[in-house]
Amino acid sequence: MVIGAGILGASVAVRLAAAGMRVTLLDQDQPGRGTSRWSFAWANSNDKGPRAYHDLNHAGLRAWAELAPRLDGAAWYRPVGHVEFAADGAELAARVERLTSCGYPARLIGAGEAAELEPALLPPEGQATAAWFPGEAYLLTEPLIARLVADLTRRGGTLLTGEPGRVTGLDAGPGGTALVRTAAGAEIEAGQVVCCAGRWTPALAALAGAAGTVPLVPWDTPGSPAPELVVRAGPVGPEGPARVIHTPRIALRPHQGGLLHLEASGRLADLHTPEAELRRMAAEFLDRARQTVRGLDEAHVVAARVCVRPLPADELSIVGRLPGAGWLYVAVTHSGVTLAAHLSRLIVAELTTGTEAAELTPYRPARFAGTAAPTTGR
Repeated sequence: MVIGAGILGASVAVRLAAAGMRVTLLDQDQPGRGTSRWSFAWANSNDKGPRAYHDLNHAGLRAWAELAPRLDGAAWYRPVGHVEFAADGAELAARVERLTSCGYPARLIGAGEAAELEPALLPPEGQATAAWFPGEAYLLTEPLIARLVADLTRRGGTLLTGEPGRVTGLDAGPGGTALVRTAAGAEIEAGQVVCCAGRWTPALAALAGAAGTVPLVPWDTPGSPAPELVVRAGPVGPEGPARVIHTPRIALRPHQGGLLHLEASGRLADLHTPEAELRRMAAEFLDRARQTVRGLDEAHVVAARVCVRPLPADELSIVGRLPGAGWLYVAVTHSGVTLAAHLSRLIVAELTTGTEAAELTPYRPARFAGTAAPTTGR
């Protein structure tokens, strides 16, 4: 059984089904309607340390490239590269040097070459330093997750959503199995449970008697860094951008339906931000985008949403069986889009062979044993 039908949970479920397992995928909403739907969905290992975590994310990039031809990648996979302008040229130059030393494609470029790579770019203000990361991509998560779920059901898997998919109880069952209770009143016995429920994972771990084993940054407090304001704007004209672009003031990429996806760095919004302020900020994001790229003359804000990202307390993924509840395997990460294809492969190999993956050793929940970590619940 897999709890959570976002990009990671759907990836784990379909790989388990492909390995011959009988799989039930549960979600309290429709697949991909949570954080995955609103993610910037930038597949990268651009500034992810330490080295082992960089390598894990770089493997994630390669895994999507491998999977795309087998899963109608034309509908969701965009290996278009990434152009970044930075106010701190020294930091960007040092990062490019560090990445290239790891075998990661990156190089500094001038404003002229940046404009050749992305003709939609408007001339930047001042002498901003730019870099080009040709191996990076973005994913359209909704069509991707739809294909993953369709593949799961084609392989005999079961999808339960809404009240039948909302987990209200997790207990040890007979013979080392698990007993999962849902809001619809069902009790489902499972040999193994994999929890990929993002920010809800600590609350589900607590249901299993393992409170505190999955410490995330509190996401529902004022000023929390976990929420992020996401803006979708359009229509975008034919001269609009094709690549992922970061500047000190705005991050953007194309989105399906002729839109742009816009975000900005900094703790700008949380779950307590008034609606009027969110609308003002969304308009500001669009103004910044208009100063960055062409194609937005007719654009308006189509949607603005505060998206809550799961942020592990030490910024690294949490993957593995929970101490005190070994029948419950958790996987929660801020890098879900980048890692899902590769991480799901490692998880399923562990579950089907019983052999632990060395790549995942630094990310086990047991590293938090004895710490007083904050948890949040629904």
